[in-house]
Amino acid sequence: MIRGKFLTSQDDPSAVMDIRKRVFVDEQGFSPDTEIDGYDKLAVYALAFDENDRPAGTGRLYIDDHSHFQIGRVCVLREARGQGLGDLIVRMLLYRALELGATAVYIGAQLPVVDFYARYGFKPYGEVYDDEGVPHRMMKAEAEEINLEGSCGGARRCQGCAGDCSACEERASEK
Repeated sequence: MIRGKFLTSQDDPSAVMDIRKRVFVDEQGFSPDTEIDGYDKLAVYALAFDENDRPAGTGRLYIDDHSHFQIGRVCVLREARGQGLGDLIVRMLLYRALELGATAVYIGAQLPVVDFYARYGFKPYGEVYDDEGVPHRMMKAEAEEINLEGSCGGARRCQGCAGDCSACEERASEK
């Protein structure tokens, strides 16, 4: 079974940073010089563990310079994708943002995953922008529109359907 836990800057971030390096730097080609930034000292991290209890995915939540709650650096190791880890990470971070009083949550999403974030209530706004050669789109989820039920994307591992994905699909079509 997959699981997750929260970390802060006071905890050992080595698993988080290793996953980010492997996904964003090694796999996607982002610069190692920009992977760690000033927000890392302020962030709360979600660290997800795969079915073998190995750290395999992460994401962070922080308050930016405009007092916005931001989710960022969400990633899952290639070999662990399809287990529902991304879903778990996003739901954990959204839950924490709401717990901290967020009225809205923002994310700069790579274009191929805009639909992934939409299932949690995020809506795109503004123009597509370039981040180190990768097109991104800003997205915002108002607190009252955030969906924490999540979905495993058909991997049959979420609590929402307990393996019967048609239940999640029916619920999603009702919204």
